[in-house]
This record gives sequence, structure tokens and C-alpha cells, in this order.
Amino acid sequence: MRRLAIGLGFALVCGGAVQAQGQPSASPEPQDWGQALRQDAQDIHDVIADSHPGPVDPDNPGFHTLLEQGLQTALHRAETARTYEDWYFALGQYAASFDDAHLSLGRFQANPNPWRMEWPGFLTIQRGDANLVSYNRDPSAPPLGAELVSCDGRPAEAFAAEFVGTGVGRWNLKERREIFSNTLFVDQTNPYVRRASTCIFRVDGAEQSFDLRWRPLADAERDQGLATGRNLPFAPPIGLRPYGANGVWISMSSFDSTRGGAAETALSALADTVTAQAADLRDKQVVVFDLRGNQGGSSIWMSDMARVLWGEDWVAANQTRSQGVDWRASQANLDEIASYRTQLADNPTLLAWVDAVETGLTGARAAGRPLWRQTSDDAPPPASAKTEMHARTYVLTDYGCVSACLDAVDLLTALGARHVGRETSADSVYMNAREQRLTSGRAAIDVPMKVYRGRKRGNNETAKPSATWTGDLSDTEGLEAWIADLDQAR
Repeated sequence: MRRLAIGLGFALVCGGAVQAQGQPSASPEPQDWGQALRQDAQDIHDVIADSHPGPVDPDNPGFHTLLEQGLQTALHRAETARTYEDWYFALGQYAASFDDAHLSLGRFQANPNPWRMEWPGFLTIQRGDANLVSYNRDPSAPPLGAELVSCDGRPAEAFAAEFVGTGVGRWNLKERREIFSNTLFVDQTNPYVRRASTCIFRVDGAEQSFDLRWRPLADAERDQGLATGRNLPFAPPIGLRPYGANGVWISMSSFDSTRGGAAETALSALADTVTAQAADLRDKQVVVFDLRGNQGGSSIWMSDMARVLWGEDWVAANQTRSQGVDWRASQANLDEIASYRTQLADNPTLLAWVDAVETGLTGARAAGRPLWRQTSDDAPPPASAKTEMHARTYVLTDYGCVSACLDAVDLLTALGARHVGRETSADSVYMNAREQRLTSGRAAIDVPMKVYRGRKRGNNETAKPSATWTGDLSDTEGLEAWIADLDQAR
């Protein structure tokens, strides 16, 4: 049986104060932010302890320590918390400490006051292993292109990991460092990190010391500066179109399965088109699967399309396999699975999947077992499978590809597609996150319900392309020409 991967997109949680602005206020402003932090941190702890596989995962004995240490740190910070920022950044660092794209916080209560941000008149951007000045509005600051060496005696890498990485998590990933490096010199009044006062930059090959003069950061300068030099994600419209003389370009910038949503409607239409034109598509010279902008959703979209194009037998023989998944058998997770019935009412296959998971979780709970193992009941792969796909295939990704998008990359490359574009993001082996509003209503937590066993791609492991695109991700015409050159040089 195919398992549904109703996952979450790429959650940039607590990466910066800017993200919390504009969120609807879910509850009145507390009179005591310290008490609010104690309450919400305990709630986060309890939800994870109840429903996340980590606390009972025999393969991850360190998870319990992270859970408890993170709570104690938040409770200690609650003793001095007096402002929204104290509350917000403490909770954000608690969530980020798990280094898990699927365990995140969002839908924060709005800040009752304008954010007070400061900067030293310049911003930087990560390029390769170097952090370079990308925006400058102060003649006395390091010039454009200057490379950061250290700040206050801390090497550039260590400074960035502490000042930014502790709030966004997964700092070992290249895409995280590239995305958030331009906030390295933005003081968002996070009380738990120390901004730089003196930094050394390499300018024209020589090291120079600069004393930073911090001043208020206006919204216009913030927006212009943060956009400068960034290779922003780009999400092309979902659909199919001709490519070159005898090729086809299939854009799937989302796998969101929200019923009646724009992505679900477009994906359904695309699936119908691929099914109707399958014979012709298989005989094209080149087929490109464009996953730019895709941050996950349901893995069914790609697996169904692969079966149509490559054939059931070939997919069965070549798809990556795991030993199964272990579901955390909590009542809240069981209720979440049951709620899928409405969304999947017109899909008998997925309703059967819901039945199987419900039955398994119910049985595990009755027996007092914290986990329920769901194994694959796919038929053994045929001994002499042949592919029906004759086209040369490529899968194009950006740095935001995560969750079901990564599943698609795993599947397509296993079927013979060449991975090109940018190195992806990464996810943990904890999957199928559900959202739960904190009891206070001040934020919501996304908590995974299952853990993969024996997944070929490791925990928080990226997918690296065989050819890397260094240009603008929105340059579709340039990408088309680049892939055509790659294909010609095959």
C-alpha cells in the first residue's frame, strides 16, 4: 500500500522577528510574559512527549535529553522574561534545538509593539563558504564584497552559528546558512544572543578591523537590504508545456493536497493531462520535472505520475524502500488520522490507508504499546521489469525542497532521472506532522507522528545534484538552455 505523506512545507520558524509580524492575535496580551513563556514551553514539551515518536524511539536515545534540556532552558529564561521578544525567541530556540524541519512553531500571536531592529549600516550574504558584504549604506562600514573573518574574537562561522543558527536550527545545512546569512547584522532584540561590536573583514586581500555603529533599521532599508544578493526561491505555475524541439517541461511547484485549494486543483488537472498523454510523453527526447518552489505536501502526486510514465512494474522494482514506519500511538494522532476522512472522501485507496493506520494505532493503544509498526505490503518487485519511459529525464530542485519534495527526488533518481539545480534542504526521519494550537492560543506547533525505519536517505541528509545551477532561480529561460547543454553533453 502507498503511504500518504501529508507533510508540511518548509517552516522558517523563529528565523527573525519579521516573520511574526502580521500574524493574527489569537489571545489577549498576557500581563506576565514570564508566566506565558512557562505555560507555552511546558505545553510544547507535553505535546511532543505525548505524540512525537522521538521520546520513545529506541534509535534516538538523545531525543529525551533535548526535550528536557530545552524545557529547562525555557523555564530558566521565564524568570527574566518581560517582553514579547523574550517569549518569542525563547520558544523559537526551543523548537529549533531539535533540528527538524517537521517540528516547528508558527502562527504566533502578533507582537503588540513594533519590532525594534538595529543594524550597523551594512548586511552580508553567504556565497560558498564565505560571508560577503552585499549591502552598504555607511561609508565607514566594510565595503561591498568584503569577507567576514571574525567578530569579537569569534570566527565568522562560530559567530553566525550562535547569533543566527540557534534561532533557525539545522545550521549544518548549506541552504539554511545561505537563506539566513543576510540577518547576521540585523539585531532583532533577541535577548539570548550577543550582537557583534568589532569585526574583522578581509578587504582586497588584507584584514581590517571595523567598530560597528548600531542604529535603527528602517523598514525600507531592511526590505531592500535583505533582498539584495539573495537567490530567492521561485515557484513556476503548476502545469505541463513543450520544451525544446521534442521535450516536455512539467512544473510541480507544490504537492499541497488541501482539498479545493489552488495547488490541488492544478495538480489534479496536471495528473489528468499526464495520464491522457502518457504514451506521447514517454517517447519524448527529454522530460524535465521542475520542483522549484516545492516545499512538500503529499508524495502521492509524484508516485502516481511515476507509475503512469514508467509503468507499475518498473516503479515497483526500482523505488527506494524502507523497513516501514513506526507511528506514535497517541490519541491526538489517532484523531488526526481520522480527520483525513473528510479530505480523502473521494479516494478509496487513501481511505483504505486511513483505515489501516486507524486500526493499527487503536490496537497499539489497547495493548499499551507507544509505537505501531506499519510495514509495506507492496508486492515483491518483478524479476524482469522493463520501463515504459524512453525519454531522458531530469529533476530540477532549489534549496527549499523538503519533505514530499525530497521523496519525489528520491523516487525520480531511483527511476533513472538526473538530479540538477541546487542542493536541496533536508528533513529528519520524523514525518507526517500535524498542527496543534497551544492551549494558550499564542502559537501553534507542528509535531511529527511517525518515524521512518531504514530510509536510504539519512536523517537530515540533503540531495546533491550532479550539476549545480549558480544563476538566478527565477531564470527559467536560462535553466532551459543550461539543461539542454547538459543533455547535449551527456
